[in-house]
Amino acid sequence: MQGAKPIDTLRVLTGDDAIDAYKVLSDESRREILHALRARRMSTSELVEFLSKKDPKKKIKPQTVRYHIKELEKCRLVEQDGYEPTGNGDSHIMQKLWRATAENVFIATCDMDGLLEREERDLDKTLDILSTMRDLGLQLKNEQEMKSIAEDFTERDRIYLRGLALAKETLRQIPEIDPKLYVMFRRILSVVRLDDKDYLDYWELSRRFTDVMREAFKRGKGKNPSVY
Repeated sequence: MQGAKPIDTLRVLTGDDAIDAYKVLSDESRREILHALRARRMSTSELVEFLSKKDPKKKIKPQTVRYHIKELEKCRLVEQDGYEPTGNGDSHIMQKLWRATAENVFIATCDMDGLLEREERDLDKTLDILSTMRDLGLQLKNEQEMKSIAEDFTERDRIYLRGLALAKETLRQIPEIDPKLYVMFRRILSVVRLDDKDYLDYWELSRRFTDVMREAFKRGKGKNPSVY
């Protein structure tokens, strides 16, 4: 077995690298793989075993893990780091070993504006979403109730997007930040930074349409014991 390469302590990503890495790490399995490869070198088969133990109910395919590795490699978050024999070590067939390129990865917030935001929902699209929810078992009283929910849902999103712009302004004051923390604080600040009127409207709309949806759930086929 070849010796392992030294792993960098820190990598700061900027520009397109930052945006690409964030998109790649939006997948939970890739985050798990990166976490595992920070600890030690692993082969694809070892990663399949690792992910299978994390979620025994989920069938993990080697080709899926290979795809995730390639996506991480494109962003230079992982790299090939030698070979080792397959099986118990007595085979002449060699398999690749993978390792994370750094122990910690930070994304420069000045480059985070390139990330795609939640698409603003127009009324027709929201009505389609609610129609699907009704098909899944939520029993709405009538079309007017569905339209009212859609209008509240759409207006709340518009308010949120106004707060999102303000949240970004605040986050730009930090030179670099872990992407998961960035997302968490962006979500929180998008509400916290609203002016008083928008803040009150946001929570009023949220409470109004979730109350209606909860009643629709209780009338429908949902089987959540905590509701009853």
